[in-house]
Amino acid sequence: MWLLDINLNDGIRFQSIFTEPAHYAIVVIPACYYFLKEEKYKNFIIIFGSLILSQSSIGFLGCALMFILPNINKKRIGYFFSLIPILVIITWALYEYNPRVNLRVNGTYEALKSLNHGKFDYKTNESSYALLSNLFVAKENFLDHPLGSGLGSHHYMHTKKYYFEMRPPSYMIELKTSTINSKDAASLSIRLFSELGIFGLLFICILIYIFIQVFSLKDMYFEQGIIIYLILKLIRDGHYFPPEFYFFVFILYFSLRDKVKIFGNERN
Repeated sequence: MWLLDINLNDGIRFQSIFTEPAHYAIVVIPACYYFLKEEKYKNFIIIFGSLILSQSSIGFLGCALMFILPNINKKRIGYFFSLIPILVIITWALYEYNPRVNLRVNGTYEALKSLNHGKFDYKTNESSYALLSNLFVAKENFLDHPLGSGLGSHHYMHTKKYYFEMRPPSYMIELKTSTINSKDAASLSIRLFSELGIFGLLFICILIYIFIQVFSLKDMYFEQGIIIYLILKLIRDGHYFPPEFYFFVFILYFSLRDKVKIFGNERN
């Protein structure tokens, strides 16, 4: 479809029939992971290649998780900690000698400081601002309403209350995008934290427990792929009703119900 220019954007980044490359990447991750684990490499390469063409950062993160999560165990975690000094040296070298990495790290650091006061530097990029501005609103909302302000309230709190405590980058005010992603908080975890408060944090902890249980089971490849989808959604997509969400959730629920009890007791 990308070669035939059947694309909803300018044709540079692959997104198929979806409205943005990130949405495409998140939705196809379960299938990509399933084909990888089932050793159906032809199908895997096709979908994996489309993820690369999407040039989506959340898609690249999903690709990394496909290889990292199934291989995490106590022994490998120990190896990882032993590699930390090497990773620190590599990171330092990239920061010192790669101008683009230096610029991005400095920009992210300056943007993170904005979480304390909501005043964003005029050079803050749009993606960082979308996440951090909504995280600032969620933090302030949590402090004012620790038990949550109610489902669907984040957008109201963002635009009617806490926006006036912020200083968005001037270019985003000019483009009228200074409340970007206020409807979905740019992240499901941020939205749950903002709208449900302590209960939202508890719900996220329960989800993490379920994620760990599913990856501890063998031969549940599609279910594990759905878990990767849910992790990416917690990180970057806060909509409650995208068309694929409940399709995946119901598949996961009925599959777990039929195969195992989530607390570890196998069904007969």
